[in-house]
Amino acid sequence: MAITYFITGANRGIGFEFAKQVSADSNNIVFATTRSLANATALQDLHRSNLHIIELDIGSSLEVFKESLAEPLAKFAPNGVDIIIQNAGIAKNSAKRVIDSSPEEYEEHYRVNVVGPLKVYQSLLPYWSKQANPETPKKFIFINSVVGWVNNFYPFRSSHYGASKAALNHLTRHICFDNKSSDSDCIKNSIVIAVHPGLVLTDLAKKVFEDSGIDPDSSGLPSIYPDESVRNLLEIIDNLTHEDNNTFISNDGTRTSW
Repeated sequence: MAITYFITGANRGIGFEFAKQVSADSNNIVFATTRSLANATALQDLHRSNLHIIELDIGSSLEVFKESLAEPLAKFAPNGVDIIIQNAGIAKNSAKRVIDSSPEEYEEHYRVNVVGPLKVYQSLLPYWSKQANPETPKKFIFINSVVGWVNNFYPFRSSHYGASKAALNHLTRHICFDNKSSDSDCIKNSIVIAVHPGLVLTDLAKKVFEDSGIDPDSSGLPSIYPDESVRNLLEIIDNLTHEDNNTFISNDGTRTSW
């Protein structure tokens, strides 16, 4: 059987690299979302018949999510979805103190970085639980960040962005907890994890550096480019076992306390 991937926020950066690399295997079926088709020229320029691009804004309502997914998934993935990579998110002007962050910034980041992934999970669950695939256990990958750690607080100003990623960690762990009592064996045996992709030099990360007054080239921080980050993450994802369920894994394979 083919492996079916669903990747959010795939028009650029890490999401684009995921879509590019997994669709390079013509046996895979790949769904890639973008907020706007007009901004997804790189995806469209791949010209791959196994890559299906869906226009979907992470801020849309749950009903819009369900409506947007129904036709393409029924047509191209009748057996459901195997691996979901929840990548879409924002990080706007967050390199500052909590006292300098507005309630509106917290609300926006929570709405996109927590409620958005919640809607991805809720709308895809019927497809994710549809049918077991002997090629792979069901996997749900939440792209997160070390700034969302609470037990091992990462000493970097991330205010509303970090708080939203901490909440995403809770969502991830609660889904793991819920799955234990699922009526579906493939969901009960699924693997749900959070991953830190590394200090990836995407447009979003560069803006964070700019806001922080940090030059990544001279900072000494261990930065990485999107293609290398995704190669590392795919190796991790491909080799996951059920013992990895409910863990936070960094780009180098390190398992870390949340």
